[in-house]
Amino acid sequence: MRSSNQLARGRRLPTRQAGVAVSIMTALVVACGGSKAPSPSATVAPTPVVTPDPHLKEPVTADRIFIALGAAKLGITANNADSDTGNPGVVKLINAEIANWPLRITEYTSSAVLRRSLGWKPGQSPGGDEAPYNIVGENILIQYGPIGARAPSAPDKDRQQLAAQIVAVLDPLLWPLTQRSVVVVPSRTAEPTAASAPPASAKPGKSPKPTAKPTAKP
Repeated sequence: MRSSNQLARGRRLPTRQAGVAVSIMTALVVACGGSKAPSPSATVAPTPVVTPDPHLKEPVTADRIFIALGAAKLGITANNADSDTGNPGVVKLINAEIANWPLRITEYTSSAVLRRSLGWKPGQSPGGDEAPYNIVGENILIQYGPIGARAPSAPDKDRQQLAAQIVAVLDPLLWPLTQRSVVVVPSRTAEPTAASAPPASAKPGKSPKPTAKPTAKP
């Protein structure tokens, strides 16, 4: 009896019956949720691109601005440079030309010294002894055009376009810019005006105290 039981246990199913049994088992596994959906592959987040700030920090050198204008291929040529102008507030003056018009780059010791020396009101038209285009950014003064005793007049369209290209080069480097130009060239920021400044009497951070209303008598 034992030998017959062992033979029965070791007896294999016919091939057709074995195939049917495998199919039934597979169907049962699928029906019971035995198969798992493939897990989605992990997506790698793109590395953020950091845009460098082109803005130059004070003190800016006249040489740095000359190199930037040269890299813009505006046809700038240098005539001479002077480090001893007789003005203690001036570090260096570069005399150059663009399209046969003089261009001067003056480096001051600081922006405060520059603005104190000029005594400007930005946005006004230039007067005598000023160039048609006078542009200030940080401690640098750029003057484009001839300087004479009379107030300059508006140049032709070609030179106006060159002035716009000069401002486009200076804007990201010396932003924000202020101008005294015969035709003001739009830059990235609006010119500061006296109206935008807060009144001297205003004290920020303090709000008026509420006035208590008298309580009505019953």
